[in-house]
Amino acid sequence: MKKITEAPHFLFWILIPIILLIGLLKPDKTLDINIHDTYIVIALLHLAVLISIIFGILGLGYWIVIKLNRRLVNWLTVIHLIITVIGFCLILLIPFFLPESNQGITSLYFDAQVTITLFALAAVCVQLLYPINIITALFRKTN
Repeated sequence: MKKITEAPHFLFWILIPIILLIGLLKPDKTLDINIHDTYIVIALLHLAVLISIIFGILGLGYWIVIKLNRRLVNWLTVIHLIITVIGFCLILLIPFFLPESNQGITSLYFDAQVTITLFALAAVCVQLLYPINIITALFRKTN
C-alpha cells in the first residue's frame, strides 16, 4: 500500500497499454447506452483510447506533484486510485464479455447497463478527489 501512495502514477501508466490492448482485441464491439429514446453507441476501441487518455492525464498530475517533492494525502490517493481503476476498467470490460446478440437475454443487458451506469457514476464522482488531493499536496510541506 505504501508503494502505491508513493508512486500512484506508475499504476495509471502501466494500465494504459493494457487498456489499449483490450480495446484492440475487439474493436468492433460496442457499448450501447439507452437514454430515453436515444441510443448512444461507443466503439470499445474509442472507449479504450478515452480511458487511456484519462489515465495518462491523471498519472501526469500525480507525477508532477511527486517531482515537486510534495506529499499527497494517503487516504485520498488510495480511494481515488481504487475507485477510478476498478470503475473505468469495469466500464471497459463489461461490454467486452457480453454476447454479440441480445435476443432472449434482455435482462442480462439491462443488468449490464445498470452496472455500467453505477460504475461510471462512481468513477466520475470520485474524480473530485483528484484536484482536492493535488491542491492539498501543493500547499502541504515538502517531504
